[in-house]
Amino acid sequence: MCAVAFGLLAAVAGGLQLWAYAVAGGPRHVVLGIFAIAVGASVLVAVASEFRARPRR
Repeated sequence: MCAVAFGLLAAVAGGLQLWAYAVAGGPRHVVLGIFAIAVGASVLVAVASEFRARPRR
């Protein structure tokens, strides 16, 4: 559950960084936004694959 929260938090933070770039400009926001979204997506994909690999009872 904590991994899901971290993945969502990273994705939201990345979205906010990209929004800050759209509003104020600055390449730093783009780099941080893309990185944070990539981290969030990676964590969420890992959680989803672990969930699918678990045997069902």
